[in-house]
Amino acid sequence: MSQPKTGKSAARRSLWKTADGRRFIAGAAVLAVILYGQTVYGMATASSRLDPALRNATGPSNVIVVLDFMPDRFHNERVAQYGTFAGRDGSLNRLRLRYVTPENLRALSEVAWISRIEPFK
Repeated sequence: MSQPKTGKSAARRSLWKTADGRRFIAGAAVLAVILYGQTVYGMATASSRLDPALRNATGPSNVIVVLDFMPDRFHNERVAQYGTFAGRDGSLNRLRLRYVTPENLRALSEVAWISRIEPFK
């Protein structure tokens, strides 16, 4: 005959079976989505943002970053961290960047709120 489980480990196992335990798990999951959801989504969809001509860049590139919205100061400053800001390309939501390194190009493509990254000719 087996003995009943006692002590802290049994209490922890039974906690996960209670309503409080399930609320704790749900809260932790919501918190993880809030903190890491945009980053994970950006990494998962990065290849769809980057133009095929830029995927195998070996040196600095001149690019146009296309947004689906009118950027605020925050967006302009954040995009400018990846290269040298060189103005707009026709409309306010098309930003020109010069001298974007291949590493920064990959990092820029992982930003979830960017729609496309095209080569600038």
